[in-house]
Amino acid sequence: MKKYTDKIIGFIKAHKIISSIVLLVLLFVGYKIFFPNTQKAETFLVKKENVVQKVIVNGKTKAVRDSSLSFEVNGIVKTSNVQIGSRVVAGQALVSLDQGQLYADLLKAKANVESEKARLDELKGGTRPEEISIAETEVANSKVTLEDAERNVRDKVVDIINNNVDQLFSNPRTVNPQLNLVLTDLQLKNTINSGRVLMETIINNWKPEEIDQNISKVSTFLDNIALAVNVQTQNTTFSQTTLDGYKSAISGAKSTFITSRESLNSARSALTLAEKNLSLKKSGSAPEVIRAQEAKVMQNEAQVQSVEVQLQKMTLRSPQSGIVTKQDAKVGEIVTPGKVVITVISDNDLEIESNVSEISVGKVSVGDPVTITFDAFPGETFEGSVTYIEPGETIIDGVVNYKVTVAFSKSYPQVKSGLTSKLEVMTEVKNQVLVVPQYAITVRDGVSYVSKVNGKETTEVAVTTGLKGQDGLVEILGGLNEGDVVSMLSQAK
Repeated sequence: MKKYTDKIIGFIKAHKIISSIVLLVLLFVGYKIFFPNTQKAETFLVKKENVVQKVIVNGKTKAVRDSSLSFEVNGIVKTSNVQIGSRVVAGQALVSLDQGQLYADLLKAKANVESEKARLDELKGGTRPEEISIAETEVANSKVTLEDAERNVRDKVVDIINNNVDQLFSNPRTVNPQLNLVLTDLQLKNTINSGRVLMETIINNWKPEEIDQNISKVSTFLDNIALAVNVQTQNTTFSQTTLDGYKSAISGAKSTFITSRESLNSARSALTLAEKNLSLKKSGSAPEVIRAQEAKVMQNEAQVQSVEVQLQKMTLRSPQSGIVTKQDAKVGEIVTPGKVVITVISDNDLEIESNVSEISVGKVSVGDPVTITFDAFPGETFEGSVTYIEPGETIIDGVVNYKVTVAFSKSYPQVKSGLTSKLEVMTEVKNQVLVVPQYAITVRDGVSYVSKVNGKETTEVAVTTGLKGQDGLVEILGGLNEGDVVSMLSQAK
């Protein structure tokens, strides 16, 4: 009987313990539900510390000097001495155009100088009858040469049109010739068809007095034909072999035409020189004639210099030492004036460009020190300073920003162009000023307050704040003294 009684008593005691635990748990949960904001007070001793204000943004490195080079003249690329990634030095020749014609012009100009100098010497020494007779013969011969050159131009035009060009047409010598090439530019095709009609008219009605006009029209026609042929690609109508033949034929036609035209110009120049030479010999050696000849010598010398300047323009040289980042000049290609073909950047002279929002840009000033980090160099820091703030805004994703440039304080050879960086711009520093944490300050109606602790009492005090630091500390300009204690309420755990 006693055994059963003990079991009953034990059961009752265990039941009471469990009930007590459950009750305590319910009381704790209810306390948390109905009194969730119970707070405990923390304090902060007002003291002097350094307050540092920073603006943190991202940026990207770029070359300080970025030179984009282009030619001032048309031409065919003759040499290309560098590739992307090549390291170059200032003054190094990078790309040059075909200078054959200019070299010929230079030689001709130099020859003219020597010729004019020789005539000047003759004037100063007097003219003999034999010399006048020789000069007259030179004029006569030059006229014959010019007439031959004029006939040759016409003959070459006939040969070029009939043998080189007409293979591209159907009914080439009629009033309705049709270019057989495939062109998407219908205006160009119509121009070429009309040009072929014009060529037939020129050939059939060639007049010496219209030779310059005819040369200009033929040159334009051949340029249009060359353009049409060079844009052709292999298709069902023409094989690549046929197209290559067309291109070779037109290229040869242009070369032949240019040669005949230059021969005509040379013949004209020779005749002009011969006539001037005869005139000088007949005019005698009057002082004013000698002065005029001296001026001609100077003019021809100036022409030599002009051609030499043009020759210099046929070669692109690096304006700085650095690395080639763009190279679009291929040997044999035609380049046009103003088209950038080479870009050289300074490899060891870099800066960082960043966009700062309008909210923060007012804090940033030229000269502010900057701490720089790169994802490419974890754990390393680099130093720099703000060197430029662009006055005009830049809109990025609808937000107003301002470009800010940061220069490195020294050379960092490991840093390359195009790296993403994190910039910490130290915009303002105040040393050893009174501070309190930001979260100890309450703002109402534009006035800042803190809870000042006096023993067991807490009094709300208005304070004047100053610089807000990056670490959460705020400068106190008035309302507190060093050693004061302020209360900060934090959520109880």
